[in-house]
Amino acid sequence: MSFDKRSGERGSRIDLGDLSLIRYKSKGNRFEIVVDPEKAWLYRQGEDIPLDDIVEGFTVFENFSKGLKASEHALEDSFGTEDEKEIVKTIIDKGDLQITQEMRKRFLQEKIDEIVDFLVKHTVNPKKREPHTPARIEKAMDEAKVRVDRNEPAKEQALRILKEISTIIPIKMEIVTIEFNIPPNYTGKVYGSLHGVGEILKEEWNNDGSLSVAIQVPAGLQAKLMEEIADKTKGKAQIKITNRSGA
Repeated sequence: MSFDKRSGERGSRIDLGDLSLIRYKSKGNRFEIVVDPEKAWLYRQGEDIPLDDIVEGFTVFENFSKGLKASEHALEDSFGTEDEKEIVKTIIDKGDLQITQEMRKRFLQEKIDEIVDFLVKHTVNPKKREPHTPARIEKAMDEAKVRVDRNEPAKEQALRILKEISTIIPIKMEIVTIEFNIPPNYTGKVYGSLHGVGEILKEEWNNDGSLSVAIQVPAGLQAKLMEEIADKTKGKAQIKITNRSGA
């Protein structure tokens, strides 16, 4: 905020540096809080970020540029509580986050990257049984002129966008079931790789110490997983695709 040395009064120009405002209106009242815009954005995307790390104090303003704090009456009338954390949380969740054009572009590109990553992992080219490259999917999105909303969850948008780009490239969602038989000497090396990638349908430790696992993975992860297991077992693992199905 600027300061007029001649009059000794605050001016109306806001200089928040790396910080920003969230503005919220309710029942004819106007509220503003000062936040770290990136943390506020990530919080809205579902990341677990403490409110203390998002806001610069819990002061709620009626007009920040004039240094006017919101009255207790206005807060009670609009939020039905005097709990400052509950009030600030509501403003963060529902208010208008003021961000620069540069930040808007960066946040939008981050959302596009999330959508592309989801489609790469969960889809294949049904003609070649191979995943599309990120560049090819993003190019198809451009050609189809798809709409990307930086506030909507990536998975929900990806499912909608999948239908739109299917007119541009051959693409479909697919789940692959793979069976692995791991020799005893290599079970320790690959056990972690088989967990957390997909859904384990079967896991059996055999009498000879070998491990038999059946796992469902998104089709886009199939090749990478199979190559990783083959590499870690020096080609001695038995690997077999037993089923393909639409997701």
